[in-house]
Amino acid sequence: MKKVVILSVFFFMVLNVIFIQKLEAAVDENELVIENGIYEIEAKIDNGKVLDISGASTLSKANVQIWERSNVYQQRFEIIYKEGYYTIKNINSGKMIDVDGAKKEEGTNVQQYISNSTDAQKWYITKTQDEYVIITSKCNSLAITISEAKKDNGANIEVRKNLNLENQKFKLKKVQKIKGSQELEDGLYTIASVLNPNMVIDISEASTLSRANVQIWEYVNVPQQKFYIKYENGYYTIRNLNSGKMLDVTNGEIAKGTNVQQYISNSTDAQKWVISRTEEGYYNIISKLSGIYLDVAGGKTENGTNVQINIETKTDKQKFIFIKIDDDNIGIINDGVYEIVSSIESNMILDVSGGSSEDGANVQIWEDANEKQQKYEITHVGRGLYKIICKRSGKALTVAKTGTSYSSNVYQSTYIENTNQLWRIVDLKEGYYSIISAYNGKYLDIQNGRTSNGTNVRVYTSNSSNSQKFSIEQRAYGIDVSHWQGTIDFKVLSDSKKIDFMILRAGQGTTIKDRQFERNYSETKKYNIPIGVYLYSTAQNVEDAKLEANYLVNLIKGKKFELPVFYDIEAHESLNKEKITQIFLQFYNIIKKSGYTTGIYASKYYFMDKIDVKKLPEDVTIWVASYGKNTGTIPNDVYKYNGKFNIWQYTSTGTIEGVKGNVDCDIIYTDKSKKLDLTNIQI
Repeated sequence: MKKVVILSVFFFMVLNVIFIQKLEAAVDENELVIENGIYEIEAKIDNGKVLDISGASTLSKANVQIWERSNVYQQRFEIIYKEGYYTIKNINSGKMIDVDGAKKEEGTNVQQYISNSTDAQKWYITKTQDEYVIITSKCNSLAITISEAKKDNGANIEVRKNLNLENQKFKLKKVQKIKGSQELEDGLYTIASVLNPNMVIDISEASTLSRANVQIWEYVNVPQQKFYIKYENGYYTIRNLNSGKMLDVTNGEIAKGTNVQQYISNSTDAQKWVISRTEEGYYNIISKLSGIYLDVAGGKTENGTNVQINIETKTDKQKFIFIKIDDDNIGIINDGVYEIVSSIESNMILDVSGGSSEDGANVQIWEDANEKQQKYEITHVGRGLYKIICKRSGKALTVAKTGTSYSSNVYQSTYIENTNQLWRIVDLKEGYYSIISAYNGKYLDIQNGRTSNGTNVRVYTSNSSNSQKFSIEQRAYGIDVSHWQGTIDFKVLSDSKKIDFMILRAGQGTTIKDRQFERNYSETKKYNIPIGVYLYSTAQNVEDAKLEANYLVNLIKGKKFELPVFYDIEAHESLNKEKITQIFLQFYNIIKKSGYTTGIYASKYYFMDKIDVKKLPEDVTIWVASYGKNTGTIPNDVYKYNGKFNIWQYTSTGTIEGVKGNVDCDIIYTDKSKKLDLTNIQI
C-alpha cells in the first residue's frame, strides 16, 4: 500500500513538472499572446466586472479585487511582455500586480506593490480554447482566481492551482488610444491656466536642455512661455519657442503624477497630445499615451508649480486657455463702452452702488436706468485680458484679495494694472459670456442668483449657472417725438446726456405735416443728435401707400438721417395680414429707390398677428412697441417681442429733462443689427 502511495505522489510530481515546462515553453514559443498596451481585465463569470484596485489606492499592498466596469484608471493596466513573461502595472497608481510575499500557498492574496523585478510581479498569460486567458504567476505557477467564484463588487483576487475554472478566465480588452480632432489652428500660443489666467505654462529657468521641467509661472512675455502647436492625424505636438524642444511625458510613463518635461523631438506617443474643448470654452490637453490629462499639481498657482499628468478630474487645474500670439492685441470683443447684463433678467445690469466715484464702492446689479454708473469701458490689454472701467467714476472693476476659497467681493478702485483688476472674457455662444478674474480664476457672479435692486456682485467658483452668464451689450437710448411733446428744450435735453438718438415724426397720411418737425430736425442737427424719421400711416391699400411714400419723400427731401425712414403701421386693424404686408412693401420700394434705409414700426401684436414678417426684406429695420406694465422703466425680457427686431419702444410714459410730460422711450441693441449705421451714436 505504501508503495502505491509513493508511486502516486511521484507520478503527480512528474506530471506537475511536465505541465510547468510545457507552460513555460508555450509562453516562450508564443511571444505575441497579446500586444503590449493598456487593458481592462474582464471576468468571464461576469463580463460587467473587471480587475480593480480597492479604493483607487496608490499605496503598496492595496488589494486587487473585481468591481463593476466604471471607466476609471484603477481598472486599467499596462501589460508589457519581456523575456517570456508579462508585467501588469496599474495605470492609476503606477504599481505592479504582485503575489503577496511571493508565497507558494494556494489562496495567497494578490495586491499591488512598488516595482521590484521579482518573480512575484512576473506573469505568464496563456490563451484557453474558448478565447479567454489564464494569468499564472512565475513565482508559484498558481493562477489569478476570483475567490469562491463570487460576482459581487469587491470579490477578492487570489492565486490558486490552474484548473481551467471559469473564475480563472479573463478577457483582456485593449483600451484604444485616444484620438482627437483639430480644435485650434497651428501657430504660436501662450498657454494659460484657468486657475489663474495670468499664470502660464513655462520652461524652468528658460532652459534649452532636454529634461528641463515644465511648470507654471506668471506671464512675463518671454520665449520660454510660448509654444508652437502643430496638428497632424489626430494629435498635436507642443514645441517650446525658446528651446525648440517638445512637451514630453517623462520616460513615456503613464502613472498618475508622472512629470512633464521638455525633450528633443522623437516622434513618440509621449510627445503627442489631444487638445479637447470643454463646455466652458477652455481646453484639456490629453496625452496620447493613456488618455490622462495635463495637470497643474495640487491646483496651486504659485510661481514654479509643477505640471504633470493625472487622471481626469474635471477641475480647473486641468483646463487651459490658448492665446494665439499673432492675435495678442485682439480681444474676443471690440474695445468700447458696454452694459453688462444679467442673463437672468435683461433689465438688470452691473451698477456701482449710489453712482459713487470713491475707491471701494461696491458693485451690484440694478434695473437699467441709463445711468453712467451702469456703463463700462471695456478695453483689451493683451493676452486675452481686459480692464473694465466704470464710465461715471473712471475706476476699475476689482476683485478683493480677501475672501473665502469659494468667493471674493467685487468693488471699484483706481486702475493700477494689478492682476485683480484684469478679466478674461469667454464666449459661451448664444449671446452670453463668462467674465473671469485673472487674479483667482473665479467667475463674475450675481450672489444667490437674485435679481432685486442692490443684489451683490462677487466672483465665485464656476458653477455654470445663469448667475455667471452675462450679455455684453452696446445699448443706445433714445426717444421718439412729435408735436404732442410740444416745444422741446434741446439744450437741456442735450446736457442731460440721457439720449443717444431721436426719431422724429414727419407727418401723417398724405396731407398732415407734423408742426414741430422742422424745428425738431434743425435742433437735433444743432446739437449733433443722430436721428431717424417716421410717417404715421393711414393707408388702406397699396395705392394709398404709394401716395404716402411719395409725400414723405417730399417732406424729408434734402435732409440727412443717421437712422432709417420708418413707416408707422398701427391704424390698420380692419385689414388682414396679407393686405398690411403689401402696403408696407409698396412703401419700402419707393423709399429705397429714393436712397433711404427703410424701417417698419408696429406693436408686438402686429408683428405677431398682422404682418407677415417672413416677407419683409432683409435690410428692413424692425422697430417694435411692447410696454408691459408701461411704468416708464425698462421691463424685463418677458415683454419683449420674441422675433427678430432692432429697436424696442419699451414705454410711452417715459420722462426726460427738456421734454414736458410723457415721451416714448426706445433702445437700440447694436449687437443685434448689422444694418443700422450707428457710428455717430456715442454711448
